[in-house]
Amino acid sequence: MTDLMVRVLGGGGEVGRMAIFVKDASSDKGFLFDYGVNFDENDRPVMPSHVRPKDIAAVFLSHAHLDHCGALPSLYVSSPPPVYATPLTLELADIMFKDAIKLSGYYLPYEDEEIKAVLEHAIPVTYGEDIDITKDVRATIINAGHVPGSMLTLLEINGARVLFTGDFNLAPSNLLRGADINNVPRDVDVVIMEGTYVANTHPPREEVEREFIRVVKETIEDGGSVLIPVLTIGRAQEILITLYKNGIDYPIIIDGLARVANQIVAKYPHYLANPELYLKAVENSLEVTTDYQRKSLMKEPVIIVSPAGMLKGGASVYYLKKLGRDRRNAVILPSYQAPDTPGFELLTRGRAFIDKSEVVLEAKLYWFDFSSHSGRAELEAFINHFSPDTRILLVHTEAIKALQFLERLKVKYGIDNVHVPVNEETMLIHVGR
Repeated sequence: MTDLMVRVLGGGGEVGRMAIFVKDASSDKGFLFDYGVNFDENDRPVMPSHVRPKDIAAVFLSHAHLDHCGALPSLYVSSPPPVYATPLTLELADIMFKDAIKLSGYYLPYEDEEIKAVLEHAIPVTYGEDIDITKDVRATIINAGHVPGSMLTLLEINGARVLFTGDFNLAPSNLLRGADINNVPRDVDVVIMEGTYVANTHPPREEVEREFIRVVKETIEDGGSVLIPVLTIGRAQEILITLYKNGIDYPIIIDGLARVANQIVAKYPHYLANPELYLKAVENSLEVTTDYQRKSLMKEPVIIVSPAGMLKGGASVYYLKKLGRDRRNAVILPSYQAPDTPGFELLTRGRAFIDKSEVVLEAKLYWFDFSSHSGRAELEAFINHFSPDTRILLVHTEAIKALQFLERLKVKYGIDNVHVPVNEETMLIHVGR
């Protein structure tokens, strides 16, 4: 019998800032799942609640998006704990940490020295691997299907089994296989799972892809260029492979941090659904590094794939200002646009303030659902995978939408073992195994 203490440091009733601390209530040290950061409308970091590094036996990092990893270096000033992640996640996290410093400047509570310390204490793991963390703690690493290198962590603490999903996607994509639910036991005691899209069912990816390709082709054939602002990790690679797979033979420009991420992902082909297709897609694109190249390449119709996905900085902002004034061009947003971001402003108002100046969009604007998260149908299937005795904690979700989802689970399936914790909530869960 084990009493588990679960403390929500971030991600409770909110999307992002993911951080969960779990320990045997009788133990001095526990385990940290992710330690992410959000940014406010002024690009100032919103950190998770503090946990003392000396209280952490190990960190498990699900993937390299900043809302899951961006606060992690702040823990590596003293008493640095080991951090377990796939080698791909560790390399990607390195570039994201450094980009976060550029984004927020002096506001972030770490510098290059702390980033270096994270990597020095990293222990690379891979899918299917079982690791003895301590004498009484064992971890199993499982493919999460979210972005290249993302992982689910199944942690056994004194016989009690805890599953942390991070972000995950059961549905396969052009880039990745879906999360490996077949290797997730049904009788897990506690599941800590994301619920970003509890209110949405994603449309069939084939339909999304078909309409996306139609818009790209029509824009180019009419003499316009296409700007596709993307997330550096996951979305950039998915869009690139989608364009190549569908025979787009117009120039495809890769700019910004996506250039670096693409090359890192290419080093780890075994994480991808179709490595050969991805490598061909990368080879078929053109990397741009200078303003001179950017200006010269835009003289003819081109397709530009560049961060930032929500237009909060990055090379995509440069292209938006250049291409957004021409009605022949198109801006395609293939990612979720958070409130208080320029991308959201463009979608809702057709204009946005970027770098203290207003951008009024004359180009055509489109949004497509290329989400790499499980939608409502997949989340329901995931929950139904587990035993009725499993305690499920739903995090990384908006509180109101989550509560509506809980009501739906009760009415549709008779499920009442799901709880939506809030930040700073501490739960004591008795496991009678």
